[in-house]
Amino acid sequence: MIDMEEFDACTAYQRQGDTAEITCRFGMWSVRGPYGLKLIDEAMGYFQQYKLDGEYASIIGGDSVADRLRESMMEVENDHKYNW
Repeated sequence: MIDMEEFDACTAYQRQGDTAEITCRFGMWSVRGPYGLKLIDEAMGYFQQYKLDGEYASIIGGDSVADRLRESMMEVENDHKYNW
């Protein structure tokens, strides 16, 4: 389940009449369409993907993309050390 406070902190919302746009504060994605739950669900899907990748760590905390890459590379390096 998505924390709405995190979602709100990481996105910007604009509405003009029946049309709305939700954008990532880092400019990585945006959704635009008729105002409603379908648009919000689509935006939440993008948010969740990028959050899991660590893209929002500077806003909401957690491991950043660089941290995850560093950990992954260390795991690979350790695997190679013991598999010779």
